Amino acid sequence: MKKYAYHLLVLSLGYGIGFAYNAKGLFSVKEQKEKQQENSPDEFSEEALVALMRELKIKYPDVALSQARLETGNFTSAIFKENNNLFGMKMAELRPSSAIGINRGHASYSNWKESVVDYALFQSFIISRLKTVSKAAYRQHIQKYYSETSDYLVRIDRVGVNGNDAIFKPKM
Repeated sequence: MKKYAYHLLVLSLGYGIGFAYNAKGLFSVKEQKEKQQENSPDEFSEEALVALMRELKIKYPDVALSQARLETGNFTSAIFKENNNLFGMKMAELRPSSAIGINRGHASYSNWKESVVDYALFQSFIISRLKTVSKAAYRQHIQKYYSETSDYLVRIDRVGVNGNDAIFKPKM
């Protein structure tokens, strides 16, 4: 029963994130724009990505940034540019999503921030199903289910992002 309640809580938080970043959700359009302008610029940068990941409380941001770099070819791929898709995400079938459609077999978003929101929803959905919530368990899950390659974690590690990188340090 406790596990069911935990899963329900995590999934509810995921839905809450989606509503908070949906113009039809809890915040007015004006409030959303003001908050977004305060916390991160609309133009994409790694710094803005990390700031949004912090705001959304994405766990293991070093893993997420490594995935984004790998999946977009350091933010140069057509899927990223055309679909605003930072993580190579496909259209979700079993969980809430911020995607607006499909292009080239991948989820398409209205802007890059919606891609990050979708990753947060994905992550909360996955973490709610892990037997043990740890970075190792999360990495094992994405190796098994996220990518079609058998060496996905090796490829992520090759990108070389870790939690000690300067991009994760607060600016003074």
